[in-house]
Amino acid sequence: MDNKFPSHYRDDKKQPSSWWGSTQGNIAILFIAVIGFYLITEHTAHLLGILPFLIFLSCPLMHLFMHHGHHGDHDDKDHKM
Repeated sequence: MDNKFPSHYRDDKKQPSSWWGSTQGNIAILFIAVIGFYLITEHTAHLLGILPFLIFLSCPLMHLFMHHGHHGDHDDKDHKM
């Protein structure tokens, strides 16, 4: 027992490697990068044409998701001094 640290501090167990670190994961990352580059370079005009509509769409979405705490019941009995 020449280790200084208790067994629960030692890294004797091999950690399972993630799928993204495997060969298939690396191929998937490369494939996603190539497809992403293709979409950005070939479809930039389409995305820029939709941009003004996305700005107008963001207004009702912000009202739906950002005002969830306002329920409309502003009773004075909750705000006693």
